[in-house]
Amino acid sequence: MLTFNFTKHKINEEDGLMLDVGCGEGRHIFGVMQSYPNMKCIGIDPHKESLQKAEEGYEYFESISNAGADFMEASAYSLPFDDNTFDLVVCSEVLEHLHEYNDAIKEVHRVLKKGGKFYTSVPASWPEKICWALSKDYQNQPGGHLRIFNQKNLVKEIEMQGFKLLSKEKFHSIHAPYWWLRCMFWKTQETNFLIKGYKKVLEKHILEKPKILDLIDKGLNPILGKSFSMYFEK
Repeated sequence: MLTFNFTKHKINEEDGLMLDVGCGEGRHIFGVMQSYPNMKCIGIDPHKESLQKAEEGYEYFESISNAGADFMEASAYSLPFDDNTFDLVVCSEVLEHLHEYNDAIKEVHRVLKKGGKFYTSVPASWPEKICWALSKDYQNQPGGHLRIFNQKNLVKEIEMQGFKLLSKEKFHSIHAPYWWLRCMFWKTQETNFLIKGYKKVLEKHILEKPKILDLIDKGLNPILGKSFSMYFEK
């Protein structure tokens, strides 16, 4: 489940290098490998368990890439790379977890080449506010979200770090009600029949992309989109 359209803006593919900051289990690495098979991908994450799952996933996706991918344990606050190294840096659903997110953005700017692209996403404001209003446990879970971003202010903050906004959009509208249900029934979410039923709908959309669900999702994205995605250039 990707939070970016990787073909939306021109990226240097030939001999290009991509970094995913907070790569988790590697979903955006695999998305870039599919769109740009000649781009070498590197994923970093502080959690060994996520990196292990990313490595396992890479074994499945390896054949679609000509350049391959590597995964390593590292912090967003101190990226272990030289200045002006990458053509594309991705940071999806990470900034809301970081205490000093502007320090991480500075590091992204440092390692990105001039003219390189920076794609980042955070939970969209008002769908996230509903989650916080429905459940204190959602707010306070370990490793959870530290803040709700004002989208306009976040764009300005990133621009002030030396980036130019190319475009912005929202994704995954049909996921927003799923999270509202989870927050509403937080204590019983693992057994609640409404949540289980809705999860099956989402799994069908992710795996099979039925046209009707795809149309509903895309049509509602500007209003209900769960992820707010931004495309920047250095």
